[in-house]
Amino acid sequence: MSMSSVMSDREKKVRGMKVYGRDFRPQELWSGSSGCRYVYLLRATRANQKYLGLDRQQLDGVFADLGLQAPDVIEAAQLAERLVAAPYKQKPNPAARPEAIAHPARGVDLASLVNGTRLQKLISVEAFGLYWLTPPGGYADHIGQPVALLLFSRAGDLRDFASWNRMARRREDYTLLRFDSSSQIDREQDIRRLLNPLMAARPLKEESYYGSVHFIRSQLDTCPDHPFPRKDIGRSRYDPEGLAANADPPLDARQLALNLEARKAREAIRRSATEEGLTWLRRTYFTQSIDPMFMEPENGLAWFDETGARPVLRIAAGTQSPRKDREAIDQLTEVAVKGGKLPKHTIELMTFPIGGGFGGRDLSTFPVYLAMAALFSDTPVRLVFDRYEQFLCGIKRHAAVLQNELAYNAETGDLHSLHSTIYMDGGGVLNLTKPVVELCALHAAGPYAFKHNAISGYAISTDSAPAGSMRGFGIPQAAFAIESMIDEVGTTVGTKDPIEFRLKNNRLLKTGDVDVAGFQLRHHLDTERICTEAAKEPLWLEREAKRKEYEERGGGLVKYGVGFACAMQAIGTSGDAVFAEVSIDPKGEVTVRSTAIEMGQGSDTSLAIATTKVLGRSASRVVLGVLDRFDHPNVRLQKNNYTQGQPTYTPKLDNSMSASVTAFFHIHAVEQAAQVVFDHGLKPCARLIWGDVPETATWKDGQLVAPDRQPIPLEQLAALAHEQAAQQDKQVCTGAIVHTYYRNAYACSPYTINQTTYERYIDGLSVLYRGNGEDVGNYERVRRERDIPLDLVAADAERHIRSVYASVGHLIAVMVHTRSGAIEVVDAVTLLDAGEVHHLESVEGQADGGFAMGLGMALLEEVPPSPVGVDGDLNLHRYPLIRATQLPPGGLQLRILELAPGEQILKSGPPIRKKGIAEAVMTPVMPAIANAIAHATGARLTVLPFTPKRVLEALSP
Repeated sequence: MSMSSVMSDREKKVRGMKVYGRDFRPQELWSGSSGCRYVYLLRATRANQKYLGLDRQQLDGVFADLGLQAPDVIEAAQLAERLVAAPYKQKPNPAARPEAIAHPARGVDLASLVNGTRLQKLISVEAFGLYWLTPPGGYADHIGQPVALLLFSRAGDLRDFASWNRMARRREDYTLLRFDSSSQIDREQDIRRLLNPLMAARPLKEESYYGSVHFIRSQLDTCPDHPFPRKDIGRSRYDPEGLAANADPPLDARQLALNLEARKAREAIRRSATEEGLTWLRRTYFTQSIDPMFMEPENGLAWFDETGARPVLRIAAGTQSPRKDREAIDQLTEVAVKGGKLPKHTIELMTFPIGGGFGGRDLSTFPVYLAMAALFSDTPVRLVFDRYEQFLCGIKRHAAVLQNELAYNAETGDLHSLHSTIYMDGGGVLNLTKPVVELCALHAAGPYAFKHNAISGYAISTDSAPAGSMRGFGIPQAAFAIESMIDEVGTTVGTKDPIEFRLKNNRLLKTGDVDVAGFQLRHHLDTERICTEAAKEPLWLEREAKRKEYEERGGGLVKYGVGFACAMQAIGTSGDAVFAEVSIDPKGEVTVRSTAIEMGQGSDTSLAIATTKVLGRSASRVVLGVLDRFDHPNVRLQKNNYTQGQPTYTPKLDNSMSASVTAFFHIHAVEQAAQVVFDHGLKPCARLIWGDVPETATWKDGQLVAPDRQPIPLEQLAALAHEQAAQQDKQVCTGAIVHTYYRNAYACSPYTINQTTYERYIDGLSVLYRGNGEDVGNYERVRRERDIPLDLVAADAERHIRSVYASVGHLIAVMVHTRSGAIEVVDAVTLLDAGEVHHLESVEGQADGGFAMGLGMALLEEVPPSPVGVDGDLNLHRYPLIRATQLPPGGLQLRILELAPGEQILKSGPPIRKKGIAEAVMTPVMPAIANAIAHATGARLTVLPFTPKRVLEALSP
């Protein structure tokens, strides 16, 4: 279920209407509901000591002193009594980070859980951590993890208690939560110690690793002709550095052989560089943790509705990952249902437009806690984070340390190899840290064609708030390091022009080259054109003259420099699936429904106009965040690998709303659905009027036109289509629901309707022949006629991680104030490979927003390491953001490099010409500013953000 509207949310905002989740009351969403309870999450203040419990007597005293009505208090014991299960049950281990043992609901006898029998199967900590509520005797996953839910009857009481608790927890005598100081364990708090080689001598403990990834590739004859792309749940299995000597259980012969092979390859690459007399550039970079700082903190409503024949757990919240959230909530309650503690029920998730996401609402635990609270209330509940709570526990960007070594020929500039070791701080809950590390490692070499690479990435567990899929998904961290190094090399070789350096000797990756995992890049890449056009910009051509002018006029107090950096940003997740529906009513009004989520990026607008080319009109209604409708038996697909003779199998149902997916994935699905409606609905009706429909037929001003034929208004065709569809013997389509799946190529199959067959780039289709399109039960499934091979990338399946990229480059001019250390951005040009522009205002808005976010990461934003960063007192008074006055005075100059006529993004398949660019724009901002500072002063900054203190330290002799 989702919120629908005939008006865009922009018009609603202007009119002062309700848009966001916090605007609504339960009674406005759910008839039959009454009252509301207000939920507060009481959170752990320590994660390195055993939690002993909540001092209930002291808590009751606080309520009395504040004059509050005592709330219901739900602790871990109440969850256990109701059999509300965390994803994993914890076995406390005082010597190290606690182990995780298997989820009791996954094929394990319920009696084992009830009787407390230890479950033997060891697994890694997954996305939602070990506990929902930390129990007495356990260790919190991270500082800020909830230990109790407080259900207040009055919103004012919650606010008063929250204010008291925020102030009280700062005091040393805060004892509301009791901990055992004798049980202290040594947990990682901050990975920035790895910046100091002396501190790095203390190795990370095995239990500190969430996982690792390794990409080792070489063109040497003495090395294997295949790469070493290995992912692992921990460092102990595949590890070319230590050969995993202490692995438990011990390595099998195959794993050991692979590790040995990888180590030999790394040594051979280094030996080759030494034998060739190459120059080594060794640098260590640090990128900080930052908060998504979306305008609207997380909030939502929930109600366990038992008024009907079958109970319904109703959730209304803003999220980027509605299907994953619904699955997590189902997992939360399945043990209780099996144990008879909770009646069988359905879960209904309603989504709202959200005031910013940036990855911070992707796999967030918020919807689960919201649902949990509803299970303990006989009325609807409201959970609303204030800004303090969002900073304390919301998903963050991964802080990272990148230890890079680049070997190159100092005379020719030829790039020989890149060795990179990456450490990323995942916080106390895994979330999406492993794929973020993987993508950071994949982009460690940037858009450059190194002959050899040896890259290892490690995901580290600390006691900080969880880090996840924030904008860029690990690529900004990699880009900062590699673009800084390439610029440093480029200013010492040949003409000392770093853009010219990039363009020479095939240093930039092109279509047909391979990435660091050995996977061939088959699709459109435009980084070379980005660099070529950047070199022509006046801002670049005049940089030396301006620098000298500032030197002469500023007396050394103000220095000027221009920096360039570029990137190729992966789009999608390497297995991308979406649903989309397009229908047309008798008046010609078009409705689009989609699994996409609107969070300020303009998906509603983009999908509305996606029908224009095919149907001659943009959609008058767009409904986003749709789930239940696409799970109807007439539409539903089964999540399973493609299998012969199983036409409803698909590897994935739908994506989270992340990874810049709107332009390339969601628009394609809408266009495919619209094409079905045209081919099997409007076109047959045009044939009735014209006799035939020539291939040259097109839409103009809402009419279908063709040479020597009378134009047909869309309204006339739509009315005729519905008239024809009402006849039982006619199969005239007025609506279509499609499912698409992409993995380096779009799944495709023939589909036949009314004896007419078309090949379509979809793997699921249901159509509306007759009846009201609002009722999904009127749709009928159309059989997929061809089995789709699972391996759409043939022999490269293991190496394939990403295949579609957007390229971007920034030219940024700065003034460096040498007395204060302040950096002032005075000019900027962005060159952007967006494919064919679908909606210019949306592209410009995303470019401006991404650029501003990049400036914030470069100059201001930083979540301090724990315990300071998670002390519950972090807010905008301690977390500065970029303001309009800090953007370039002339604004961002955007140069969009569109595809040439007839060119398409994919090597084969549908003629898609649009790319997602929201993440790409941010990615190279930080290195472009670093390179501008270096051009102005000669100082190379390697630690983000570039605060005045760090700038002055870099400038000091």
